[in-house]
Amino acid sequence: MKRFFYFICGCIAIAMAASCAAPKGYTGIPLVILETDMGNDIDDALCLALAHRAVDEGRMQLLAVGCHKNCATAAPYVDAVNSYYGHPDVEVAMSETPVQEFSDYVDYTAAAMAAGFPCSKIRYAEPVKLYRRILAEAQDGSITFVSIGFGTTIAQLLESEPDELSPLNGVDLVAKKCKSLSVMAGSFGYKKRSEYNVRNDIPAMQKVIDLWPVEIVLNPFELGGHVLYPATAIEENLGYDDLNPVVEAYKAYKQMPYDRPSWDILSMLYILEPELYTVSARGKLTVDDEGYTFFEEKADGKHVVLFDTFDQAQVLKQRCVDMTMRNK
Repeated sequence: MKRFFYFICGCIAIAMAASCAAPKGYTGIPLVILETDMGNDIDDALCLALAHRAVDEGRMQLLAVGCHKNCATAAPYVDAVNSYYGHPDVEVAMSETPVQEFSDYVDYTAAAMAAGFPCSKIRYAEPVKLYRRILAEAQDGSITFVSIGFGTTIAQLLESEPDELSPLNGVDLVAKKCKSLSVMAGSFGYKKRSEYNVRNDIPAMQKVIDLWPVEIVLNPFELGGHVLYPATAIEENLGYDDLNPVVEAYKAYKQMPYDRPSWDILSMLYILEPELYTVSARGKLTVDDEGYTFFEEKADGKHVVLFDTFDQAQVLKQRCVDMTMRNK
């Protein structure tokens, strides 16, 4: 029944869909900053693997990965994955105010790091300062943020004051330099749900949704549940011959074999292949004080929500696998 409901939503959204205005200025490949609660759910690790594959194909530049989970191995694990995939130069940031989330998730980053994957860095940057530097140096309208965790650090960026890096405050700097924010968050299903990425820092996600001055593309909880990443790809070691930190993390997260929703992966895939999705008409997102998300259609809105039809879900699943397997 839920599948039918989202199929109908998708069909309605197709009918309502409005063309997104092309950003002024930069028209090159996506220049991406990834914000992650790496270590909570394994889709974060798979999302990072997909990003590296896109970089290898020349379809994206990964400028930085910021971690905000309260975990000593989150940033080193990201560093190790970047190094393993051949991109040790990618900046890695670790929040000085990490979020102590409400969960019983198995932290796969500690287990993966125990396998001895090497890191390339000794210390990790403070994210707001790093992001302000990247934005200040970037072309106008060139940067895409992908948020697959809590809103904590992006909210801090938006609230940042002018400094030696830029005379602009956070909101104005984002407005000048950013193209969009692709975020995995929220829920619009039959079951009323305060989605995980929202409820762990509700005030921060409210600020992100309210203050982010350019486009927000919301990938809700329900979409990822339609696209299950298959254990068979992990059993094939993602096509690699040697020990892979993403594969080892997946194995540590839950008892194999298991398929897992592709929540976070879909937010990264969207910026590469948006034609695979159904996109709502433009509107306004809001987050209430309990962490529930709402969407109101408005012609001048800056927000859109992603949906899928049954056929699209099958294609999305295949593309998630294709873009995380080694391209031999």
